[in-house]
Amino acid sequence: MNETGRCIEALYKDKFGQLISLILQRFRSLSIESAEDIVQETFAEASVRWQEQGIPGNLSGWLYQTCKNKSINLLKKISKTDDLSFAKTVPVAAEEISEHGFEDAQLLMLMACCHPHITPKAQVVLALKYVSNLKVENIALQFGAELEAIEKMLYRARQKIKSEALILSANSYGYSAERLSVVHKVIYLIFNEGYKQPGVKVSQGKMMCEDALMLNKFLLDSPVCNSETKALQALMLFNIARFDARFDAQGNAVELEYQDRSLWDRSLIQLAHLLLTQSEDSTFSPYHLEAAIACVHCAAERFEDTDWSAICKYYEVLLKVYPSPFAEINYAVALQYNHQNEKAFRILMDLHRNPYFNKLPILAISIRKYYERMGITDDPKQ
Repeated sequence: MNETGRCIEALYKDKFGQLISLILQRFRSLSIESAEDIVQETFAEASVRWQEQGIPGNLSGWLYQTCKNKSINLLKKISKTDDLSFAKTVPVAAEEISEHGFEDAQLLMLMACCHPHITPKAQVVLALKYVSNLKVENIALQFGAELEAIEKMLYRARQKIKSEALILSANSYGYSAERLSVVHKVIYLIFNEGYKQPGVKVSQGKMMCEDALMLNKFLLDSPVCNSETKALQALMLFNIARFDARFDAQGNAVELEYQDRSLWDRSLIQLAHLLLTQSEDSTFSPYHLEAAIACVHCAAERFEDTDWSAICKYYEVLLKVYPSPFAEINYAVALQYNHQNEKAFRILMDLHRNPYFNKLPILAISIRKYYERMGITDDPKQ
């Protein structure tokens, strides 16, 4: 891939959802599918014109202007003159083609996807698709769901938006407490998707983690910030502080036990501690518990110093209140290090016997690691 191709690929990943948001905010008669097609066509045009004419100086401005022109042409073709009149009344601020303008559009799109008339799960799927530009197969993996189920959910959500004329744009109303819980979940999933990126995708993964941190920082600075917002930011900071130690120079994953802890960013860990303390409240979220687990890991100077008993207790509470197969797998791993091997094995085998969960790659890895630690050469599952 040449320089132009790499530039367009990076921009597509970074600006796709933001451009859709900007177009939908300005041209409200456009459907989300039409906006998506326009953005796709814009990038296709860029791949040809930039190759012939060179990469323009203002990349974001070129993309937005081209999207805007294509939107106007489409609306003229379908005689949506009212929408064109509305577009002229959009404040100048919405037209600013700056990184801040694009970042704000991304958060607005995130809030807009969390429309109360859309089911909570569909809200998350919409946001992961149009805010973080995740592939449908990656979204399915995050949910531990079949690809076809996620595709159907996206289709139904888009149909609902169209049939009920739900406006996918957000203003000050969008920053409401009723949407905040779903917004937190989406940010959490965006971070997780970036955090586990392997090999050559390490730099892309870190960028996705930073995007999630930035989105949540907007919430931290907004009037709707609550204890859950602070706990989520603490959790992500604890994790990204250790990001550079998770991969070697070739991009291969380095297990926690063998990471060079001198590479951990202590200033980020300190900030995470502060936010976790500030997040203490009469109510708690799964982010509080996961942040507490990450805090225990970060407090250990060596892997051997890890307080696995405390980690197991946090997982026990987490599973009672917010059960998930991923938390169960991590709990089983913690149990092994806490010398509760039989209990760990029962949990892993129960998950393995479930036809839905036994497809999770992390489960297969955890079972294999269990056998290695126990010195088992034959497969007890057989």
